[in-house]
Amino acid sequence: MLTSLDFLQPGKPWPPPEEGERLRLYSQNRKLFEGKHAEVFDSWIKLLRDDQQATLEIILNWHRRLSTLWADLLLGEPPHITAGDQGSAEQVAVDRLVDDNGLINTAYEAAIDISRFGTGLFKVSYNGRSIITGQQPAVWFPVVKPDNIKEITAHVLAYEYKEGKAKYLKAEIHERGKITTTRFSLNENTIEAVIDSDELTTGVDDFLVVPANNILTTDRITGLDDYSDLDSIIQEIEIRVAQISRILDKHADPNMYGPDSALEQDPKTGEWTFRGGGKYFPVSDGEDAPGYVVWEGQLEAAFKQIEVLMEQLYILSETSAAAFGQLKSGLAESGTALRRLMMAPLAKTNRIRLRFDPAIKKALKLAAALEVAQGMSGAVKIEHINIDWQDGLPDDEPETTQTIATQKQSGLISLEAALRKLHGLEGEALEQEVARIRADADSEVPLMYRPSLNREDPLAGDD
Repeated sequence: MLTSLDFLQPGKPWPPPEEGERLRLYSQNRKLFEGKHAEVFDSWIKLLRDDQQATLEIILNWHRRLSTLWADLLLGEPPHITAGDQGSAEQVAVDRLVDDNGLINTAYEAAIDISRFGTGLFKVSYNGRSIITGQQPAVWFPVVKPDNIKEITAHVLAYEYKEGKAKYLKAEIHERGKITTTRFSLNENTIEAVIDSDELTTGVDDFLVVPANNILTTDRITGLDDYSDLDSIIQEIEIRVAQISRILDKHADPNMYGPDSALEQDPKTGEWTFRGGGKYFPVSDGEDAPGYVVWEGQLEAAFKQIEVLMEQLYILSETSAAAFGQLKSGLAESGTALRRLMMAPLAKTNRIRLRFDPAIKKALKLAAALEVAQGMSGAVKIEHINIDWQDGLPDDEPETTQTIATQKQSGLISLEAALRKLHGLEGEALEQEVARIRADADSEVPLMYRPSLNREDPLAGDD
């Protein structure tokens, strides 16, 4: 890990050796996510054949499927983000920041990075308005205090680029309240010299880079990825499936045997060959009848091993067959039953949400504060943000309606809360629906139970 900005000095190697292992992991996991498994598992696969020429024939891209699963459960049903009453300046500002920046899509990309790399990044900048973007962790170099790695002193976003044959390094150094952008020339893999540098005061007393991590421990500043624990299992599953496929292909067109009389001589080449296609072969006494060479592959053990490996894959990835739509009849006849089957995936999604929620809130608050600091017209500071997360599971409408109706009848929730849960109504739409329901209820009350406005009150005295 980096404990100072000295790694950006002329004469220092680039990228910094301290970050080499992390960057190599990112490169490998990116290839796995993109389905380039042969580039990562290449040496392992070649051990399967003596000619060392084998390639991975079947790609089972569980890596991508797992990463998109967590992103789907987290953001497949977009969360509802509020910062005040409907129509308030704070709520209008939040809605604008979410819509203008496509924040849900940006968050989805960051959620995938959290799975495949262990860390997702948001960056806030200003260009006439606040902009919230995702950043790939491969360009992120956090600087921490030597005596407390949990306290970050600077976020460095640095990447290489070329102009002609010349190679350069551009580094954004994010510190509290300022951003320093410096360009360096590179000689091979060494920082050569500073070309230029520019400092920008943000007016916000915080970093404009917001990380969201996967699992963290006391001795880590970056999160653990989802792939490392699964690589060996996925390798073995792919190898088993590829080997089974190779065996079946080899014996799909079996060889034949029979008497010499079944052979015909090719007049051009003089070779004795066999021609099939419904030909009749007379068999004399003592001759063998033509037949196919039959081979029993004994593949039961291979399929059993795949079953065991899949069980371990589900356990270590904290998923289940139900998470991928593999539902047996009778196992998930209701939303409650499906939720029980999804306990492990939902628990992991909730763990990711615990770190994702404050990161999104902070990015929005920083974006609003930056607009205020830059003097943008109509900008407001946002103090409180609430995110109503969804679970990403399909709704069981009859079950949900029955549950909410029971809560309403028991007096546990109001009519307004019931409509908000059931239909997601807010503001004026909610008020109109409440008024309509109450008007319909009044119209169904029998006349004998309604107070009359025309008859005199029998309890009233004479004037």
